[in-house]
Amino acid sequence: MILKTTSLLRRLLFAAGVIAMVYPFAAQPIGAPGQPQSPAATARPEPVVDNGEFMDLFLKSTYTELQQAMAAPPADRKAWAAIYQKAIRLAEMQNLLFFRDRDEVKDPRWAEHTAAGRQAAADVANAALFGLRNVAKADFATVRQKHLVLVDACNACHKTFARDAPTIKP
Repeated sequence: MILKTTSLLRRLLFAAGVIAMVYPFAAQPIGAPGQPQSPAATARPEPVVDNGEFMDLFLKSTYTELQQAMAAPPADRKAWAAIYQKAIRLAEMQNLLFFRDRDEVKDPRWAEHTAAGRQAAADVANAALFGLRNVAKADFATVRQKHLVLVDACNACHKTFARDAPTIKP
């Protein structure tokens, strides 16, 4: 029952965040009577969900897609493109870690780990892009090695900030 309640609570919190994004004035303070504040005056990046849910909903699924694309050496340009797309998506998702609302974000190691993870994912994407553009010279071993660096970057952050987080596997 506790698991169902937690899952329901997460869904409700997620829905509330979506509503706040779709109807931004609903949660905004009102300036002059009858005049809503300008969205530009208060617009800034901020998290909608907590870190655990962010990891579960976005980074875990994005990483799993990359992991599946990396399961076997790419046989054609389509497979190289899949690795590129999934790795670059993961790199962009890493940017969202800079905007979290946890105390850990104030720790300089947070930015270091976040930047390292983002760069490692971008390195996988760049190596896959080379393979996509040069199938005859493509080197999956290099892409695989860069993927291992990404795995290490994720695990280093988990070890520093979330000891109960899962160990990421290649």
